Parts: sequence; structure tokens; C-alpha cells
Amino acid sequence: MKCQKYSFRKIISALLTVWSITLCASHAQQIKGNGWTVMQQDGAWQFRYRGELVTAYQTKNVLRPYFYPLIGPTGEGVTRNFPMKEGVADESSDHPHHRSLWFGLGKVNGIDFWHEKEGAGKIVFTGLKGVQIRNQTVTLKTADDWIDPKSGLKIMEDRREFSFHKKPNGDLNIDATITLMATTGDVKIEDDKEGAFAIRTTPLLRLKGPVAKGHILTSEGLKDNDAWGKRAKWVDYYGPDSKGNTYGIAIFDHPSSFRHPTWWHARDYGLFTANPFGQGHFEKGADKHTGDHTIKNGESLILKYRLLLHHGTTQEANVPEAYELWVNE
Repeated sequence: MKCQKYSFRKIISALLTVWSITLCASHAQQIKGNGWTVMQQDGAWQFRYRGELVTAYQTKNVLRPYFYPLIGPTGEGVTRNFPMKEGVADESSDHPHHRSLWFGLGKVNGIDFWHEKEGAGKIVFTGLKGVQIRNQTVTLKTADDWIDPKSGLKIMEDRREFSFHKKPNGDLNIDATITLMATTGDVKIEDDKEGAFAIRTTPLLRLKGPVAKGHILTSEGLKDNDAWGKRAKWVDYYGPDSKGNTYGIAIFDHPSSFRHPTWWHARDYGLFTANPFGQGHFEKGADKHTGDHTIKNGESLILKYRLLLHHGTTQEANVPEAYELWVNE
């Protein structure tokens, strides 16, 4: 009986520990557990694993939230530093709206939520909805308002859930579920090549440029520039870091995600996006509004992706198997 009582007490204690981490997260400045530390600093939520910085979610004084820096499995940043940090060797200064890892759309109710220019819409972080640490995984939940720059009114809301899991070999899974919500009327997302779940890689992972050594491979076997505008379950960029260690950035599109398998705006200069709203711009001969979609008032749309930062090439990391394991979880 003592053994049973002790086991029951341990179970209750463990459940309360998980509950307290989740419950207090929205008010705490620092949450720790299972190797992870999540802390708020300078308007960003930092994620550290065993003391080492993994990434930070930037939400203060920004046109739209983004993750920067993003540290890969070899210990180096995997995204371009510009425009967050200028003057880094071998980096270009084009496309200042390409902020590391972010989410945006080219045209929502006629408003540009992709570029950073006069008249662009703003995605405003409205609050943290919780942080949970469980079984070596940390999950961040947030809310945002999409604001019309002319009227200042909200045209849409979103809810985001990001989960981070470090594997024993140092690879990192980042799961992203983004729910777009029509809460103030119908929302029309227009066909546009710009969008949606996006990353801008380091110069070494580019296909072209003075230091470019990267490659692209899709789930359909398409390589490099042939990947642009095509549909696929996943796409992987891989190449060397500054010390010659090979690593890759793969994005997976979940079967439950809107318009799976998605189209890919995968460019040779390091832009890499999953975009389910660009069919008319990607497919030759398609009507330019083929990819339009309206979210009716009171309804929502779900996008679900996994970002895998892995050691080695696509084959060495066995990306196809990793994708199948994810979709069958």
C-alpha cells in the first residue's frame, strides 16, 4: 500500500509541476524545465536549451513578429542577419522585409502584409497565451491582430502555436500551427507569390552568389531551381556552414494544412517559403486569381508546418522518413 500511495503522490506531483509551468507562463519573466529556459528580454521571448540560445521571438516595435537569431545544429545561425544586423560579411542587403523566420501574406483584403514599405499592413502581437514545457518540448502560444494601416482597424486575427524539440544529436524540430481567423467580417486572401511561412537562409545556403554552396531537394525529387513554384510535401535546403560542416533546413507541410501539398516559393538567393495562396502565379497558364481564398466571417483556416534543422544532407538526415514519422504521430 505504501508503494502505491507513493506512486500516486509522484504522479500528482508531476502533473502539478507541468500544470504550474503552463499556468504561470503568461505572468512569469522566466520559465524553466527539462533543459529549456524561456525568458522575456528586450521585448523578445528567448529560448535556451541547456543554457545555449536557440532562438528569440521578436515582437516589440516590429511590422510583424519573427524569430531571430535561429541557431542550427552545428552551432551557427542558419538565417541571414540583415536587416537586424548590418554589415555582416558576404550578406546582401536586398529585401529588407526578409526577417530570418517569419509569417506574412502578400495581399489580404487588398493590403500588403509582406513587404515593409509605406502603406503596408501591420501584424501586431497582442499577447502571450501560454508557455508549456513537457517531455523535452517547449510550446509557445501567441495572438496577433492584422491591422489596416489607413483605418487602424483590425481586419483579421491569428493564433500561433510554436513547439521546439531538441533531438539527442542536436537537430531541432520547430512545429508551427497558424490559425487565421475572420473575426470582423469576411477576409479575402488573394493569389500572390509573396508568402507565407518563410525563412531567408545564410549566404552559404544560397544557390547563387559569391559564397553560395547550397542545394535544394523536394519530396518529388526536384532539385535546385526546378523546385520553384512546384507542389511538394517537403522541401530541404542543405549546404555547409562557415567551418564546412553540412547541415540542412527542411520545411514540412502537414496533410491537414490548407491546400496540402503546398506550393513552394523556393528561390536561388535563399528565400524559402511554403505558400498555399500562389497557384495563379506559380503555375504556367493558370488564372492569376486561382489561388484566391475567402475566410467567411466567424470561420478560420489552419496552416501547419514543421521546420527541421538537421545535420548532413537530405539523404544523410533521412528527411523523407522524418516527414513520415511526423505526419503519423
